[in-house]
Amino acid sequence: MTIKIRNKNKYVYGIRSKVRRFLRRSNFMQKNYLKLKEIVIKNNFRVPADKNKLFDKVFIETVSYCNNDCAFCPASAKAGAKNPKNLMLESLYLKILNELANLSFIGSIAFHCNNEPLLDARLSSRIRIARGLLKNNFFYLYTNGILINANLVNELFESGLNRIIINNYNDQHKLNPSIRKLLNNSAVLGGEVIINYRAKTDYFGNRAGQSPNAGVFLKNPLKIQCLRPLTEIVIGYDGTVPLCCADGLWKVVMGDAKDSTLKDIWFSDFFKSARRSLAKGSRSCSEICKVCDALNFPAPKGIRE
Repeated sequence: MTIKIRNKNKYVYGIRSKVRRFLRRSNFMQKNYLKLKEIVIKNNFRVPADKNKLFDKVFIETVSYCNNDCAFCPASAKAGAKNPKNLMLESLYLKILNELANLSFIGSIAFHCNNEPLLDARLSSRIRIARGLLKNNFFYLYTNGILINANLVNELFESGLNRIIINNYNDQHKLNPSIRKLLNNSAVLGGEVIINYRAKTDYFGNRAGQSPNAGVFLKNPLKIQCLRPLTEIVIGYDGTVPLCCADGLWKVVMGDAKDSTLKDIWFSDFFKSARRSLAKGSRSCSEICKVCDALNFPAPKGIRE
């Protein structure tokens, strides 16, 4: 068992949060901040485009809802854009898994996206099914931890999950009750757990222009590569495949996994065209890309959201 805690120092976290807000509070500050990051990423982290390369990460939303009310999230309960009754059908879930198995997919699978995965009571059994078909893939999920407990965590690990990342959303920088109890029982946990201290009112970018607390939006598209659509595919509860994980409201749809294969969607003309543009650093390929301020660094499996 491994348990890690990030952002534990509330004073350091508070300073970082204030700096983020300061840098994004005006077009002038935001422009210069993003320009600096552009230079760093262009010179050190550019990923070569490969038109024949398959995705290396899959996000699966088996339930399309979140039970938290964070100010920055377009899919929160407060925003009211999602429905807790939106659950993925078993037939669609099996179709997705079988396609991945037939593709000999070797990348990572995230059992979350813009949702709270633990709201799906069938999650453990679904992960067990996935592990039976995909023996060697890295499985992980993010959760807000409201529903977390030691028994559920161990059930998920026993089913085949590799890592659980818990975002502890609390504006007083305190562990929420369920997460504190889990930490007190960490000795009995059977897998890797990461806990992030986070504030509900923090700002983590405008999320493809959909974040409720963004405030300031880009006047012109960034001229820098975006890694997300180059490396990942997102599948919503009803089969909807949006452009990327930042598109929480599914405004730009690549295809429908109910009616098409993931491979056909990935190599469709629209998706390929968007990836070509983003690989070249042109974010004029879609309305959400034009306003999105995401700047991505390559990261280990399960770390980058």
